[in-house]
Amino acid sequence: MTFWELINHQDSHIVEFVKTLKDLIQEGVVAYEGYKFHLKVDPPFRPKEDVVCSQCCVGIELKGFFAEVLERFLALTAQRPLPKSDYDQGFIRPEDTVSRVAFMYERGDLEDQEVFILGDDDLLSVAIGLTGMAKRVTVVEIDQRIVDFIKAFCEAEGVKNIEVKQYNALQELPQEDKKAYDVFVTDPVETYKGLKLFVGRCIESLKGKGTAGYVGLTHREASLEKWRDFERFMIEAGFAITDILRDFSTYPERENMWDEFYKTYELMKSFPLERPNVDWYKSSFMRFEAVTDPVVPSFEPPHGPKELYLDEEAWATPKPPYLMEEG
Repeated sequence: MTFWELINHQDSHIVEFVKTLKDLIQEGVVAYEGYKFHLKVDPPFRPKEDVVCSQCCVGIELKGFFAEVLERFLALTAQRPLPKSDYDQGFIRPEDTVSRVAFMYERGDLEDQEVFILGDDDLLSVAIGLTGMAKRVTVVEIDQRIVDFIKAFCEAEGVKNIEVKQYNALQELPQEDKKAYDVFVTDPVETYKGLKLFVGRCIESLKGKGTAGYVGLTHREASLEKWRDFERFMIEAGFAITDILRDFSTYPERENMWDEFYKTYELMKSFPLERPNVDWYKSSFMRFEAVTDPVVPSFEPPHGPKELYLDEEAWATPKPPYLMEEG
């Protein structure tokens, strides 16, 4: 490839890119001849998969290898656990889960990476496991049903590099999971306090500068004021926002089978509505990169499940049964 071709396949600014090329030439990894670069050694990775949309040349398109991953993912997750109102659960479409994995791959956050996932009702770990690309994956999940499902997948498919354990984000992160990962992924609760708690736990899991985080965040239950507050939190923590894929993930009504949830939604109490006739709840996918060693800024944590799950913007969050008993 020429310099001009290669620069489109990386993410650094020009100064850093040129320095990296010179370092690779100096180390004997890359040769530069006839104004073209070529590898002098075989890399420990498979040939690069094309996941960029062929129409817009920006988004993600599942084709080839990742289309095969989706086909297997659909078959293996057909009997997945359904959402419970106890934990504000709901999963995105299977194709969106695999698209997230493909996007992580495109951004260099999958191959040979150590990945931390807080909450996995989307079964992202299963999709990552099917690629065989990650170095290791750790899932911390409050719902024992999901823990058992992922463990059963690993046993059935012979996946050895996924660890899954039950964990409540209101508790301290286990010491062995602090400063241990290259990448985190979470779809946090979207209360002001809960959002920072979830992502704060994830920040604690990262090794340091150059690591990355992915957060699913909606515009349905998160105002722009909440977005701005969260973005400030992340910038103060040492991150730059590199990507926001708006409404990248959709929560399918039929597959989630959550009709009962609507009975407790503040939305349904505030306006006369019938049940949805379309998939309306969507989430944007944000990527952050640590430009310094990340540190969790101080914030007021939620004191118990009510503050964790519910605030003045949580109009489409089911009220857990144990909170209804409290009145």
